[in-house]
Amino acid sequence: MRKILTLIVICITAMSAHAQSFKFGTIAADVNAGFGTYGIKAHSPVNGDDVSGIAFIGTLPEINAEFGILKFLGVGVHYRRGTYGKSSGGKARGNDIGLNVNFHLANKKDKFDLPIGVAIGGTTLYAPVNTTDYFKGKGTLINVHVSPHIYFGKYIGMTATLGYNKHVLGHIEAVSNGKVYTEADGATWKMGGVYFEIGIAGKFDLFKKKE
Repeated sequence: MRKILTLIVICITAMSAHAQSFKFGTIAADVNAGFGTYGIKAHSPVNGDDVSGIAFIGTLPEINAEFGILKFLGVGVHYRRGTYGKSSGGKARGNDIGLNVNFHLANKKDKFDLPIGVAIGGTTLYAPVNTTDYFKGKGTLINVHVSPHIYFGKYIGMTATLGYNKHVLGHIEAVSNGKVYTEADGATWKMGGVYFEIGIAGKFDLFKKKE
């Protein structure tokens, strides 16, 4: 047992001796683009139907920025601009913005980082049906993601993200033939799905204190 504990201590000490890719005072940011697939469940008061289906989303851009408050923990902001499809009225688009919390579970090497995180915030969606009718709403976003980072030098690298988004729209306005329907009329909209993105990452250490 003592030999095992000694080996564990030696391994931890050896790992700690290397420069970390993320630590207290690290400012990190990335810009990404990608695609995903979504499941949608909604109720339309226009005709009283329950609606469900699959949609595809393109993301450009997604921007994340965070500040290291511990060796393994960063907090920051998350923004995403998504395009959900196109109709005769134009493109359906939405914006997500929220607070991002990342746990950096594998950042002992200065060239590799593995943030696993959660973002919670707000989301909006605007979808024109035609030149006069449209759907729009805003509500809550819940996001979970894993984003391995590989750095080519001290400051610049690349990242790939696999994540899941959950959107619940609570303030809804649907216009059809000049009539306005809201959640008070029974309108609902929920959607969620997985996405994949790649992008450019950057970081620098605000404090130069030695480990």
